[in-house]
Amino acid sequence: MIDLAAAIALIENTAAPLPPRRMRLLDACGRVLAAPVHSDVDSPPWDRAMMDGFALRGDDVAAAAAGVLEIDVVVDLAAGDVTTLEIRPGCCARIMTGAPIPRGADAVIPVECAVDDTQGTHAGGQVRLRDDKFRPGQHIARQGAAFRTGQEVLAAGMTLGAAEIGLAAEAGATHVVAAPQVRVAILSTGSELVPPDAVPAFGQTRNSNGPMIAAAVKLLAAEPIPLGIAADRPEAIRAAVAQGLAADVLLLSGGVSAGDLDLVPEIFRLCGVEKIFHKVRLKPGKPVWFGILQREQAAPTLVFGLPGNPASSLVCFELFVRPALRILAGLPREQWHLSRACGRLTAAVKAAADRPVYLPCRLAKSAGGLEATPLPWTGSSDLLGLAGAAGLIALPAGGKRFEAGDEVEVVVR
Repeated sequence: MIDLAAAIALIENTAAPLPPRRMRLLDACGRVLAAPVHSDVDSPPWDRAMMDGFALRGDDVAAAAAGVLEIDVVVDLAAGDVTTLEIRPGCCARIMTGAPIPRGADAVIPVECAVDDTQGTHAGGQVRLRDDKFRPGQHIARQGAAFRTGQEVLAAGMTLGAAEIGLAAEAGATHVVAAPQVRVAILSTGSELVPPDAVPAFGQTRNSNGPMIAAAVKLLAAEPIPLGIAADRPEAIRAAVAQGLAADVLLLSGGVSAGDLDLVPEIFRLCGVEKIFHKVRLKPGKPVWFGILQREQAAPTLVFGLPGNPASSLVCFELFVRPALRILAGLPREQWHLSRACGRLTAAVKAAADRPVYLPCRLAKSAGGLEATPLPWTGSSDLLGLAGAAGLIALPAGGKRFEAGDEVEVVVR
């Protein structure tokens, strides 16, 4: 049995980012870019209007008597319209936001600056304009002002969110090279388990671990691959494990403790999985198992044997599996783990004598800082208490009783 910090360090040192691959742009959403994106166009691609109004020569405005310019509208330009017409002195174009600036024009006067009821003037009419704040070149986005052809617009290592996807699309990138989605096989073991849609008979229990772990995987933007339930028979578990070892990660719950039917560690060994650690000083979650399968023509498969009790299984997922999935996805270290904070207890709790304990709690901000309220919880099989938890109170080993008002470390979910 090893300490919690040592177990986490072994996982961090064993997991490595998956090899990047080329994928469709939208499929890369939320992934880490492995190669930079360069633009194949200028942005804007041409001088364009930034406001609805009238595109004209700035010299005409400077020459206007009494500050009001009466000028002929010679063309209407909406976004997407182009014209070969040149704007000459005494003329202007009625132009919409986003439309290309016609030759000869070097400024836009907003439509709100039209006076004497001439705001609705179109080609063939005259508009009267007064812009007391006019400045040369106003309201025009110049070609290449944002970026130029060939410029790197997204650097390797960036995470692709909505804005980054939009920028890549504007730059002409239909595909990018990014960290792939981590594929996670999920297997529940136990002859007593039945699917969630079955009514359990006497001695049976619904498989809550499968859906719970699949949801936790999906919340980390990885791909859950449910393998269902394997009964406590070596041949059934081994067949399911062999299937799951084709994924990037295999998460198995149950069968890793010390009972007669805790068959999983031996089956892992027979399948060629190298054990890195088994059992951690932790409550709940002591029986957790971690190993790795080396594959000749693919990245290694990380293998976790999680405890069968659902609360233990989820705590182990958050402490051990989460960082592994984040590392495989190529995310930076600051995103590997749940954040930790200092909280003040609102009720007394007692630590375990022999190992650190994690207790579900509610969290609330107050004038004095973060308050941690322990939730009613009957132990490692109790998901009801864990379901309402915004965090976990982390108590060190030693059996100390912590009173209301004491400061404790809190893991924020």
